Amino acid sequence: MCKYVNNPYRQIDPAWEKEDCAAFKRDDIRTVHQMLAEYQPTPLVALPALAERLGVGYILVKDESHRFGLKAFKALGSSYAIYQFLRDQLLASGTPLSKCEDVYRDQDVIEPGGFTFCTATDVNHGRGVAWSARKLRQNAVIYVPAETVPARIESIRAEGAEVIVTDGNYDDAVERAAEDAVKNGWQIISDNSWVGYVEIPRLIMAGYLTLFEEIEDALSGVKRPEVVIIQGGVGALAAAAAWHFNQTGSTGIRLAAVEPVDADCLLASISSPGGIPTVSQGTQKSIMAGLNCGKPSLAAWPLIRSGFDMFMTISDDYCIKAMRSYYYPSGDDPRIISGESGAAGLGALMALCHEMSLAAARESLGLDSRSTVLLLNTEGDTDPVHFSKIIKEKP
Repeated sequence: MCKYVNNPYRQIDPAWEKEDCAAFKRDDIRTVHQMLAEYQPTPLVALPALAERLGVGYILVKDESHRFGLKAFKALGSSYAIYQFLRDQLLASGTPLSKCEDVYRDQDVIEPGGFTFCTATDVNHGRGVAWSARKLRQNAVIYVPAETVPARIESIRAEGAEVIVTDGNYDDAVERAAEDAVKNGWQIISDNSWVGYVEIPRLIMAGYLTLFEEIEDALSGVKRPEVVIIQGGVGALAAAAAWHFNQTGSTGIRLAAVEPVDADCLLASISSPGGIPTVSQGTQKSIMAGLNCGKPSLAAWPLIRSGFDMFMTISDDYCIKAMRSYYYPSGDDPRIISGESGAAGLGALMALCHEMSLAAARESLGLDSRSTVLLLNTEGDTDPVHFSKIIKEKP
């Protein structure tokens, strides 16, 4: 059953602590991504026929299935964080600043195999870390939960990384990766954070700002969205969205976070006494693998807590309906290849439009027949076998 909670801690002009948002203020984020040969903005797609079918004014989808040929947005964060880490290491060793800033364009700047980067992942972040490490001729060790499907494991190995399948869920993999990083002298590049580990997760969140800057470019001269729905997970992407939409003078935009019913750590946290980070009590077995996270990131939570308007959960059924609706478009709408986590935003919108129990949520978001809604397709068919099974049936 879908649930929602309005945020009692929402601030119109969030007063974030300086350390919580310092990384977002760096002026080199998009410049670093533009150094990558594979960089180009991903499309912002309009779906007017689907909007009419759902009874809203307009739907815009930022389609990250095209990002870097990796079928997901995550490498924006890992590539930027690794760049900053290496830049600092090189500066400390006496390398001239001009060379430090050239690590993605000049392979001779850094010795091959000098660093091992590791992380835990539900797939897309780990593949992004492995891809970034391969480009820099460095090593990567990626930890995945026990139930990770073979296709996703192989996509990481294809980037040259060692993959370690751990017992347990995503949170167990996070703990194992952190322990092994300390033991082996590796550098962990995690989009999650915990006490004593926040700086690199903040850089990863900052790396996602390129995505939102591209949206701003594409919105030039176009009616701006009133409702934005962002996938939850540990909250790194949501934190970047909170910063962006609360800093760009976008008065009136309503931000909603969506999670699986059984991996609802953001909703559980905002519902807790004092709105503190809280562990989900769900099983974390949703088909939305990239959102199967039990604990929110400590680096992300302060921005989400005061920067979002609503938190909601959806069932896997709505995710499946959304994947099919993207794949079998209405009217002249273009087809979008959307994986399970990628379709969560549309799944949330469909639930809001169809569920009588969410009538108050619709009213709270101001969602009606005139609303423009922005969604993120955060991944493509990262599990091709399961994707093919789902789209065999039309919506």
